[in-house]
Amino acid sequence: MIGLFYFNLHWLTPNTLQKGTWGTFIGLLLGAFLITFVIDKVIFDLTFDDMPRPRHDGPPTLHGEGRPRPFYAGPPMMLNSPHFLGISVSFILVVALSSVIALWRERTENKAIQQQIIYEKIAAELAVLKLQVSPHFLFNTLNNIRWLARQKSEQTEGYILKLSDLLRYMIYHANHDKVAFSQEIKYLNDYIDLQRMRLIDPSKVIFEVEGDTETLMIEPMLFIPFVENAFKYGVHSQQDTPIEFRLSIKDKVLHFYSKNDIFTGNSPLLEEESGIGIPNVKKRLALHYPDKHQLSINTEWGQFEVNLLINLSA
Repeated sequence: MIGLFYFNLHWLTPNTLQKGTWGTFIGLLLGAFLITFVIDKVIFDLTFDDMPRPRHDGPPTLHGEGRPRPFYAGPPMMLNSPHFLGISVSFILVVALSSVIALWRERTENKAIQQQIIYEKIAAELAVLKLQVSPHFLFNTLNNIRWLARQKSEQTEGYILKLSDLLRYMIYHANHDKVAFSQEIKYLNDYIDLQRMRLIDPSKVIFEVEGDTETLMIEPMLFIPFVENAFKYGVHSQQDTPIEFRLSIKDKVLHFYSKNDIFTGNSPLLEEESGIGIPNVKKRLALHYPDKHQLSINTEWGQFEVNLLINLSA
C-alpha cells in the first residue's frame, strides 16, 4: 500500500489523470489492484496454508495408521471474504488520498507559475513605460536648453548641470520599484526650474509641497508627464503663464494637483499628443496602485486640471 501511494502520487496521477487520459488511469489502477491482490493472497497463503481448518459438518475420519485426518477447507475464498473487502477499501482510500494530494499539488504549482508569469509581465510593462517617458522628457528639456543657449545666457552652464542631475536620477533611480518621495520632489523641482527659464514671468509658476516627504516611498516619475503636459499646452509666448503644481501628504494619502490654462491651438489630446506620458501614467497607476488611487482630469473652462490621490499605506 505504501508503494501504491507513492506510485500514484508521483507517476500515475501526474502522467494520466492530470492529462485527461482516464482510460489509461483506470486500466493501470486495475492492474495495480490485481498485483496488490495477488501479493496479498500469496502472503496470506504462505502464512496460513499449514494451519488446519476444522469443518463443523461432522467428526474427522481415520486415515493412514489410524490417525485422524484434519479437514482442510482449501484456499480461503478471497472474493467472498471480509479480507477481500478490506483490501478493496484500503486500495480505494490510498488511491483517492494520493490522487487528491497530487491534484492539489499540481494546482498549487500552476497557480504559482501563473502568478510568476503575471509578475514578470507587469515588470516588463513597467520597464517599457518608463523607457517611453524618458525620451519624451529628454526631448523637451534639450529644446529648452537649446533656446537658452541661443540667448547666450550666463545661466546655460547651471541649467546643463541641472539636466545632468535629472539624467542621473533617471538612470540610477527610475529603474527602482520605489524611491524616496523627497528625491522625486527634487527631480520635479529641477525640471520646473528648467522650464521657468523660457517664461516671461517665471514667478507665475507655483510649486508647493506640504506634509512629511522624508519617510514615504513612491513609484518614480509618476508626476512628470502631468508637469510636461502643463508646460507643453499652458505656455504662451507673449502672455503670462499661470501654472500651478501642489503636492500634499496627509495620513499617507498623497494628493497631486496641477492646473494650467489651455491657449488657443494648444488643446491637449490626452490619448495621442500627450499620449507618451498621461496614458502610460494611467497604466502604471493601475499596475502599482490598484484600487488605491483616484485620477480625474478636467479640461473645462479653458483650463487643464489634474487631481490625483494615491494611498501610500501598505
